[in-house]
Amino acid sequence: MRECPGELPREKGECALSGMSSLSLKFCKKNLEKSGDVLRALQEKYPDLKIEVSDCLDVCGLCTDVPFVLRNNAIVHGRNARDLYLKLERGMQPFFRREPIPGTAAAMALNSGTTDPSSGES
Repeated sequence: MRECPGELPREKGECALSGMSSLSLKFCKKNLEKSGDVLRALQEKYPDLKIEVSDCLDVCGLCTDVPFVLRNNAIVHGRNARDLYLKLERGMQPFFRREPIPGTAAAMALNSGTTDPSSGES
């Protein structure tokens, strides 16, 4: 079974994203010749991920040259499909975090019930 960072593996070896509602990917139908393998790989690995395929994303200059995707409406592109996939995987790592990001409300809520031994409080 595949290891899923930050999540328990599912039966089919798929991974689920925590906080996936804050992550969206949009592929251009006209770019699928270059980015289609990335789309299929992401759909297989992350079946709960919000992925759209639009008829045209109006990025024609980029679309004719390299594989690309809009991640949360920001362009991510690669030299080839493998490069694009690796960039997307690296960029998705924050969505896999098990522990909350330090300084956030979630981290403070998690730490509010614990006592810091170095503070001298008991």
